Amino acid sequence: MSFGIDRRARSRRAKGGLRALLGKAPDAAEVGDRLGRLARRMLKDAVIDASPRRVTLRLHPAAAPVRIVVLPDGDLEITGETASVGPGYHRHLETTLAPLLEELEYVWADDAPDVRAAMTAWVAAELRAGATRLALPEARAFVLDAAVLTPLGPRDRAWCDAVLADPARAADMFAWWDDGPGQAARSRALLALWHDVPWREPLDADERALMVRVDADLAAARAADPALALPWAAWAELRGHLGDDDDALAELRAQADADPVPPIGYRRYPLEIELTATWSIELPGAFVGRWEDDGDRYWATDGERLIELVTFTADDALDAAALLAIAPEKHPVVARIDEPDRQGRAEAYLDGKVHIVIGLVAVAPEVAILTCKGPPGSEAWALATWRSLRAR
Repeated sequence: MSFGIDRRARSRRAKGGLRALLGKAPDAAEVGDRLGRLARRMLKDAVIDASPRRVTLRLHPAAAPVRIVVLPDGDLEITGETASVGPGYHRHLETTLAPLLEELEYVWADDAPDVRAAMTAWVAAELRAGATRLALPEARAFVLDAAVLTPLGPRDRAWCDAVLADPARAADMFAWWDDGPGQAARSRALLALWHDVPWREPLDADERALMVRVDADLAAARAADPALALPWAAWAELRGHLGDDDDALAELRAQADADPVPPIGYRRYPLEIELTATWSIELPGAFVGRWEDDGDRYWATDGERLIELVTFTADDALDAAALLAIAPEKHPVVARIDEPDRQGRAEAYLDGKVHIVIGLVAVAPEVAILTCKGPPGSEAWALATWRSLRAR
């Protein structure tokens, strides 16, 4: 459950009675037709899809889509999650929709709440209920020791207690709190730095494009308001990963030295990945991967290290130890797993300058074979990754 916009808008015209003689409110079909055409013309690339019954918009890359639904009585229902970005985005959303509603001759059916107070009160209520994740996407599960994870990083118990005593103290978990120039660009950059940037050199064109966009957003925010607080150290690191080595980079590093802050970015932490309905694994957040060979092989890499995984389900009714014994040892065994329901062994060898660890894990009737490749000295990482393989 998260916080967002959930409001209705209705026609200025009356649906019935004497006032309807002056101009009756349009029916749902007419509204839907006009809504789709107007949204495409006025909101352009923000429109994900449009039909006579619904328009879906993306107004911020870190927020879930906003939906405008045409109800049977012709009213509009506007819903969308906003807490992942902040109250500034919530207000921006309403401001963006205002010209569209005006063109339709629609008005809000209720008064706008004090969104800052409402959003921070929601945070306090979630903490009171025992939440450990606030306004975060469910797709990623980073492994770190913190009382609660927020869109702008982990928070400790002292922060939680402060918010419970005064909900306004939750303001620092939102990327877009204030109004004014540069705030939209700053929020896009901050959230991408925390959630998407891999903190290494880009591996492909998509990663480079992401990092270039973040750099451009930070530059735009600074140009719009030079007094804005910006993540100078993270910006300098980003530019370094993009290969910049110029006076601008030196200036960013000087700004970072003058205003030191802890490193930001969830992708600096391990990430728990659900590989299949059965298996999960922990990988460094900088890794990217996918299934190949029609889902028979998973691979992931950070550009320096690589893993390959295959899994299968045994037909025979064997226990974990018996399943492990089917595969003969080919290389020196450097570690074993000996648990009641989980058995495993890891073999290691050098192939030129590449250190290779092949780890097997059996949880009857499931078997996983993990190959980890990295530079010399990477055995500890490989063994930790192998040990993290779990059958759920």
